[in-house]
Amino acid sequence: MQQQNFNIQERLELDSRKHMFLSGVEAVDGFNEQTLKLTVNGCKMQILGNNIKITAFNKANGNLNADGEFYEIIEI
Repeated sequence: MQQQNFNIQERLELDSRKHMFLSGVEAVDGFNEQTLKLTVNGCKMQILGNNIKITAFNKANGNLNADGEFYEIIEI
């Protein structure tokens, strides 16, 4: 039987589509200036934009900060 943890939460804050905070990040699967691929609480996520830069990532607590011009967030 697979155990699920329902206490993990993710939070996404997007300020003027230029500054992003995301919690619940397990891994950064890849990134460049146009794409940010993440694993967030077991789900794969892709964030698209321009001039994307990760400004902080703490794997221990799952918090990620990034700057850029964000225009699309999708589950992959």
